[in-house]
Amino acid sequence: MPYVIILESFSANGIYMSTGHVEYASLDGTHIFKLIGEVRAQSCISLDKLLNRIEQQSNVVGAIVDLTQTIFIDSTVLGILAKLGLKLKQAHNIQAVMLSTNPDITTLANSMGLGQVFVILNYCGDPSVCTRELMEEHVTNSSMLTTVLEAHKTLMKLNENNQNMFEPLVKQLQKEQDNLEQASHQQNA
Repeated sequence: MPYVIILESFSANGIYMSTGHVEYASLDGTHIFKLIGEVRAQSCISLDKLLNRIEQQSNVVGAIVDLTQTIFIDSTVLGILAKLGLKLKQAHNIQAVMLSTNPDITTLANSMGLGQVFVILNYCGDPSVCTRELMEEHVTNSSMLTTVLEAHKTLMKLNENNQNMFEPLVKQLQKEQDNLEQASHQQNA
């Protein structure tokens, strides 16, 4: 079943800005994620939901995250990838593979601690690998906030530097989430 995430961003003056997307394929229990272009938090809702479904599967044998066409990746996406690596390790005793040919992306992934949960390989990629774009999920403020918060909490678990770097952001996001939940409960009362 194909999944598609297509992101389009516009600047304040309405000019189209370059964005990215995530492609996904699975074959016999191996899951392949290809991040293309500038991949930002907006793509995380669908990716996070997909990871939750994969975690529940019993036939998972491996995962490959292909960053060979990634030109930018934000910390929320890195946190979701960290979550994938951690869950595969904990639930299935699998160490996922991350492919990267961009030294900046590789350095960023390693600096965030993803090398602890992924085997990071310098790989040129095979253009015949058939992935399909992830379908875009309906993004609400609440779902985006939850995804960004969980992604950064996951990054904080990887190392002390991340803990120190993202703790203020996580506290702020948690406060925003608490305020949203409180407002929702007041509306329903």
